[in-house]
Amino acid sequence: MREFLAKLLFCDVRDLDNVLLHIPIGIIVVAIALFSPLVAVAFYYGFIKYETVQRRQVRDKCFPDIQGSLIGIALLAIPLAIAGVRIGI
Repeated sequence: MREFLAKLLFCDVRDLDNVLLHIPIGIIVVAIALFSPLVAVAFYYGFIKYETVQRRQVRDKCFPDIQGSLIGIALLAIPLAIAGVRIGI
């Protein structure tokens, strides 16, 4: 099951936990963007900066974390776009 889910999310099985853990970050970014796109961009920029700084200090891989957040963005943004929901009130 883990192998199938890893292939579905285009990640390595070893990185699957990190990818799944960061999907809610992307969902939160889209939810924030519904009310204030500028705040959503600032929030996501802060997340990306945090991950890259953490990569330098802890020496871990930041790509699976960022990949998970991008999957979360796609999971909510694509259906909202299809439904015709406008970003920012």
